[in-house]
Amino acid sequence: MSFVDSSAMNRLRHLVALLAMMGFVAGTHVVVTADEAAVVDAAHADDHADADHDHADSLTGLAAGHDGDAHGDAEHGSGHDGEEGVPPLLQFDFGSALCNLAIFLGVFAILAKFVWPVILDGLKAREQKIHGDLIAAEKANAEARALLAEYQVKLDEASGQVQTMLAGARIDAEASGKRIVEEAKAEADAQRQRALSDIETAKKVALSELAGSTSDMAMAIAGQVVGRELRPEDHSELIRSSIERMPSNN
Repeated sequence: MSFVDSSAMNRLRHLVALLAMMGFVAGTHVVVTADEAAVVDAAHADDHADADHDHADSLTGLAAGHDGDAHGDAEHGSGHDGEEGVPPLLQFDFGSALCNLAIFLGVFAILAKFVWPVILDGLKAREQKIHGDLIAAEKANAEARALLAEYQVKLDEASGQVQTMLAGARIDAEASGKRIVEEAKAEADAQRQRALSDIETAKKVALSELAGSTSDMAMAIAGQVVGRELRPEDHSELIRSSIERMPSNN
Protein backbone atom coordinates (compact mmCIF):
# COMPACT_ATOMS: atom_id res chain seq x y z
CA MET A 1 0.00 0.00 0.00
CA SER A 2 1.32 3.44 -0.90
CA PHE A 3 1.89 6.41 1.34
CA VAL A 4 -1.37 8.00 0.22
CA ASP A 5 -3.36 4.88 1.21
CA SER A 6 -1.62 4.73 4.61
CA SER A 7 -2.40 8.35 5.39
CA ALA A 8 -5.98 7.85 4.20
CA MET A 9 -6.35 4.80 6.45
CA ASN A 10 -5.09 6.77 9.42
CA ARG A 11 -7.51 9.61 8.72
CA LEU A 12 -10.39 7.15 8.36
CA ARG A 13 -9.49 5.46 11.61
CA HIS A 14 -9.45 8.81 13.39
CA LEU A 15 -12.80 9.70 11.81
CA VAL A 16 -14.36 6.39 12.82
CA ALA A 17 -13.03 6.72 16.36
CA LEU A 18 -14.37 10.27 16.59
CA LEU A 19 -17.80 9.27 15.31
CA ALA A 20 -17.89 6.27 17.63
CA MET A 21 -16.97 8.46 20.57
CA MET A 22 -19.68 10.93 19.59
CA GLY A 23 -22.18 8.06 19.36
CA PHE A 24 -21.08 6.72 22.72
CA VAL A 25 -21.40 10.14 24.34
CA ALA A 26 -24.81 10.65 22.73
CA GLY A 27 -26.01 7.23 23.94
CA THR A 28 -24.71 7.89 27.42
CA HIS A 29 -26.43 11.26 27.46
CA VAL A 30 -29.71 9.67 26.38
CA VAL A 31 -29.47 6.98 29.07
CA VAL A 32 -28.52 9.51 31.74
CA THR A 33 -31.38 11.76 30.67
CA ALA A 34 -33.77 8.81 30.86
CA ASP A 35 -32.46 7.89 34.31
CA GLU A 36 -32.82 11.47 35.51
CA ALA A 37 -36.37 11.60 34.13
CA ALA A 38 -37.21 8.34 35.93
CA VAL A 39 -35.78 9.70 39.16
CA VAL A 40 -37.75 12.94 38.80
CA ASP A 41 -40.96 11.00 38.08
CA ALA A 42 -40.38 8.80 41.12
CA ALA A 43 -39.83 11.88 43.27
CA HIS A 44 -43.07 13.43 42.04
CA ALA A 45 -44.92 10.17 42.73
CA ASP A 46 -43.54 10.07 46.25
CA ASP A 47 -44.62 13.66 46.77
CA HIS A 48 -48.16 12.84 45.65
CA ALA A 49 -48.25 9.75 47.89
CA ASP A 50 -47.07 11.80 50.84
CA ALA A 51 -49.72 14.41 50.16
CA ASP A 52 -52.46 11.77 50.06
CA HIS A 53 -51.13 10.18 53.20
CA ASP A 54 -51.10 13.54 54.99
CA HIS A 55 -54.68 14.21 53.94
CA ALA A 56 -55.82 10.84 55.33
CA ASP A 57 -54.05 11.45 58.58
CA SER A 58 -55.70 14.86 58.96
CA LEU A 59 -59.12 13.20 58.85
CA THR A 60 -58.35 10.88 61.79
CA GLY A 61 -57.17 13.59 64.08
CA LEU A 62 -54.99 16.58 64.41
CA ALA A 63 -52.60 15.02 66.90
CA ALA A 64 -52.42 11.76 65.08
CA GLY A 65 -52.16 13.72 61.87
CA HIS A 66 -49.25 15.71 63.20
CA ASP A 67 -47.55 12.53 64.32
CA GLY A 68 -48.21 10.90 60.94
CA ASP A 69 -46.96 13.93 59.10
CA ALA A 70 -43.83 13.96 61.19
CA HIS A 71 -43.36 10.27 60.58
CA GLY A 72 -44.14 10.64 56.87
CA ASP A 73 -41.80 13.58 56.54
CA ALA A 74 -39.05 11.65 58.23
CA GLU A 75 -39.59 8.69 55.92
CA HIS A 76 -39.85 10.98 52.90
CA GLY A 77 -36.68 12.77 53.88
CA SER A 78 -34.86 9.51 54.41
CA GLY A 79 -36.15 8.28 51.02
CA HIS A 80 -34.92 11.40 49.25
CA ASP A 81 -31.64 11.20 51.08
CA GLY A 82 -31.24 7.59 49.90
CA GLU A 83 -32.08 8.42 46.31
CA GLU A 84 -29.85 11.47 46.20
CA GLY A 85 -26.97 9.67 47.90
CA VAL A 86 -25.74 7.99 44.66
CA PRO A 87 -25.29 10.35 41.61
CA PRO A 88 -26.91 9.03 38.40
CA LEU A 89 -23.68 9.54 36.37
CA LEU A 90 -21.73 7.16 38.60
CA GLN A 91 -24.30 4.39 38.30
CA PHE A 92 -23.34 1.49 35.95
CA ASP A 93 -26.14 0.24 33.80
CA PHE A 94 -25.34 -2.92 31.81
CA GLY A 95 -28.20 -2.28 29.42
CA SER A 96 -26.95 1.22 28.66
CA ALA A 97 -23.41 -0.07 28.08
CA LEU A 98 -24.73 -2.78 25.78
CA CYS A 99 -26.79 -0.20 23.88
CA ASN A 100 -23.76 2.07 23.51
CA LEU A 101 -21.65 -0.85 22.26
CA ALA A 102 -24.33 -1.75 19.73
CA ILE A 103 -24.46 1.87 18.55
CA PHE A 104 -20.67 1.94 18.21
CA LEU A 105 -20.58 -1.32 16.26
CA GLY A 106 -23.44 -0.16 14.04
CA VAL A 107 -21.74 3.14 13.24
CA PHE A 108 -18.46 1.35 12.59
CA ALA A 109 -20.15 -1.21 10.32
CA ILE A 110 -21.95 1.52 8.35
CA LEU A 111 -18.76 3.51 7.93
CA ALA A 112 -16.73 0.42 7.00
CA LYS A 113 -19.30 -0.75 4.44
CA PHE A 114 -20.48 2.46 2.80
CA VAL A 115 -18.17 5.36 3.64
CA TRP A 116 -14.74 3.81 3.87
CA PRO A 117 -14.70 2.06 0.42
CA VAL A 118 -15.93 5.21 -1.32
CA ILE A 119 -13.23 7.33 0.28
CA LEU A 120 -10.56 4.73 -0.49
CA ASP A 121 -11.71 4.45 -4.12
CA GLY A 122 -11.60 8.22 -4.45
CA LEU A 123 -8.13 8.37 -2.95
CA LYS A 124 -6.91 5.53 -5.18
CA ALA A 125 -8.38 7.23 -8.26
CA ARG A 126 -6.70 10.48 -7.24
CA GLU A 127 -3.42 8.66 -6.69
CA GLN A 128 -3.68 6.97 -10.10
CA LYS A 129 -4.46 10.31 -11.74
CA ILE A 130 -1.47 11.95 -10.06
CA HIS A 131 0.72 8.99 -11.07
CA GLY A 132 -0.52 9.24 -14.66
CA ASP A 133 0.08 12.98 -14.70
CA LEU A 134 3.62 12.43 -13.40
CA ILE A 135 4.30 9.80 -16.07
CA ALA A 136 2.88 12.09 -18.77
CA ALA A 137 4.98 14.99 -17.48
CA GLU A 138 8.12 12.84 -17.47
CA LYS A 139 7.33 11.64 -21.01
CA ALA A 140 6.75 15.20 -22.20
CA ASN A 141 9.98 16.28 -20.52
CA ALA A 142 11.91 13.48 -22.22
CA GLU A 143 10.38 14.36 -25.60
CA ALA A 144 11.23 18.02 -25.06
CA ARG A 145 14.81 17.10 -24.18
CA ALA A 146 15.05 14.92 -27.30
CA LEU A 147 13.68 17.71 -29.49
CA LEU A 148 16.08 20.18 -27.89
CA ALA A 149 19.02 17.85 -28.55
CA GLU A 150 17.85 17.34 -32.15
CA TYR A 151 17.51 21.09 -32.69
CA GLN A 152 20.94 21.62 -31.15
CA VAL A 153 22.44 19.06 -33.55
CA LYS A 154 20.72 20.77 -36.49
CA LEU A 155 21.99 24.14 -35.32
CA ASP A 156 25.52 22.76 -35.06
CA GLU A 157 25.23 21.26 -38.54
CA ALA A 158 23.88 24.52 -39.93
CA SER A 159 26.70 26.44 -38.26
CA GLY A 160 29.25 24.04 -39.75
CA GLN A 161 27.65 24.36 -43.18
CA VAL A 162 27.71 28.15 -42.92
CA GLN A 163 31.38 28.09 -41.93
CA THR A 164 32.13 25.74 -44.84
CA MET A 165 30.21 27.96 -47.25
CA LEU A 166 32.03 31.05 -45.99
CA ALA A 167 35.40 29.31 -46.34
CA GLY A 168 34.49 28.14 -49.86
CA ALA A 169 33.29 31.62 -50.80
CA ARG A 170 36.52 33.10 -49.45
CA ILE A 171 38.59 30.59 -51.43
CA ASP A 172 36.50 31.22 -54.57
CA ALA A 173 36.90 34.97 -54.13
CA GLU A 174 40.65 34.64 -53.72
CA ALA A 175 40.86 32.35 -56.76
CA SER A 176 38.66 34.70 -58.79
CA GLY A 177 40.83 37.64 -57.77
CA LYS A 178 44.00 35.82 -58.77
CA ARG A 179 42.44 34.75 -62.06
CA ILE A 180 41.31 38.28 -62.83
CA VAL A 181 44.78 39.63 -62.02
CA GLU A 182 46.44 36.98 -64.18
CA GLU A 183 44.00 37.63 -67.02
CA ALA A 184 44.68 41.36 -66.73
CA LYS A 185 48.43 40.74 -66.79
CA ALA A 186 48.08 38.45 -69.81
CA GLU A 187 45.93 41.00 -71.59
CA ALA A 188 48.46 43.73 -70.81
CA ASP A 189 51.30 41.54 -72.08
CA ALA A 190 49.35 40.78 -75.25
CA GLN A 191 48.60 44.44 -75.79
CA ARG A 192 52.28 45.25 -75.19
CA GLN A 193 53.34 42.58 -77.68
CA ARG A 194 50.83 43.88 -80.21
CA ALA A 195 52.12 47.40 -79.67
CA LEU A 196 55.74 46.26 -80.11
CA SER A 197 54.76 44.35 -83.23
CA ASP A 198 52.96 47.38 -84.59
CA ILE A 199 55.97 49.55 -83.77
CA GLU A 200 58.33 47.09 -85.45
CA THR A 201 56.12 46.93 -88.53
CA ALA A 202 55.90 50.70 -88.67
CA LYS A 203 59.68 50.90 -88.26
CA LYS A 204 60.24 48.48 -91.10
CA VAL A 205 57.78 50.34 -93.31
CA ALA A 206 59.45 53.63 -92.46
CA LEU A 207 62.92 52.22 -93.13
CA SER A 208 61.71 50.73 -96.40
CA GLU A 209 60.20 54.01 -97.44
CA LEU A 210 63.34 55.82 -96.31
CA ALA A 211 65.53 53.40 -98.29
CA GLY A 212 63.39 53.90 -101.38
CA SER A 213 63.58 57.65 -101.05
CA THR A 214 67.34 57.50 -100.50
CA SER A 215 67.80 55.24 -103.52
CA ASP A 216 65.79 57.60 -105.69
CA MET A 217 67.80 60.55 -104.48
CA ALA A 218 71.07 58.69 -105.10
CA MET A 219 70.01 57.73 -108.60
CA ALA A 220 69.05 61.32 -109.36
CA ILE A 221 72.37 62.61 -108.07
CA ALA A 222 74.30 59.94 -109.96
CA GLY A 223 72.41 60.74 -113.13
CA GLN A 224 73.29 64.36 -112.79
CA VAL A 225 76.93 63.41 -112.28
CA VAL A 226 77.03 60.96 -115.19
CA GLY A 227 74.97 63.17 -117.35
CA ARG A 228 72.24 60.80 -118.18
CA GLU A 229 69.19 59.39 -116.56
CA LEU A 230 69.75 56.20 -114.72
CA ARG A 231 67.14 53.56 -114.72
CA PRO A 232 66.68 51.09 -111.90
CA GLU A 233 68.47 48.49 -114.00
CA ASP A 234 71.42 50.78 -114.38
CA HIS A 235 71.39 51.40 -110.64
CA SER A 236 71.48 47.71 -109.99
CA GLU A 237 74.25 47.23 -112.51
CA LEU A 238 76.32 49.97 -110.91
CA ILE A 239 75.91 48.39 -107.51
CA ARG A 240 76.88 44.96 -108.84
CA SER A 241 79.94 46.28 -110.67
CA SER A 242 80.99 48.22 -107.61
CA ILE A 243 80.79 45.12 -105.54
CA GLU A 244 82.85 43.20 -108.05
CA ARG A 245 85.54 45.87 -108.09
CA MET A 246 85.80 45.82 -104.35
CA PRO A 247 88.91 43.91 -103.28
CA SER A 248 88.26 40.52 -101.84
CA ASN A 249 89.38 39.84 -98.30
CA ASN A 250 90.43 36.37 -99.34
